[in-house]
Amino acid sequence: MIGKALEEFFIRIWVVVKLTLIFWLLALTGLFVFGLGPAFKVVTELYLEHGFDYKSISVKQAYQIFKRDFLRANIIFWLYTSLSLLLAYNLYLSVQLQGLLFLVIDFILFFGLTYLMTAFEYTMIFDSQFEISFGNLLKMSFISNFISFKTYLKLLFGIVLIFVLTWQFKGMILFGLIGLLQVYSLSVTKTWRLKVEEQLAE
Repeated sequence: MIGKALEEFFIRIWVVVKLTLIFWLLALTGLFVFGLGPAFKVVTELYLEHGFDYKSISVKQAYQIFKRDFLRANIIFWLYTSLSLLLAYNLYLSVQLQGLLFLVIDFILFFGLTYLMTAFEYTMIFDSQFEISFGNLLKMSFISNFISFKTYLKLLFGIVLIFVLTWQFKGMILFGLIGLLQVYSLSVTKTWRLKVEEQLAE
């Protein structure tokens, strides 16, 4: 019983490591600037399709997905990155100003940043799971945070916790960050994704 549990634990660890290494390999293939978005999409789709079946997760399939979704994944990634940088810059300017009004603005901008972070996760997950137009993909991702606010909080808390752990243990950046992030995100959003799937099937 303990041996089986340990085997399952190490399999899950290896899947997280394998997904993260595939991410960095693909990101490097796209010279990072054009590789981060597609690599993120690949990791999401691989785990969504294979789960913890580590033998089925292959570099060959990863490259196929990378090439197939290269343009679309880059558009998604840089759209969210641009919006996040815009909000972050405005937040940087706002925190330097005093007053209650600017405190409220700080809060709104900070909420906007966290909202974009979770919306990006939803976008990558939905794009990996469903065949959907780009416009509807963005709409569904943005409204998901409001419709399932509990899931939004779980997702946000988990992402922040993973980044804090990564800050403490820098080795996770290379061997665990992205894999752990997507395994957690897909796990937390599973119930909501099933509801979305039912709605799209009707």
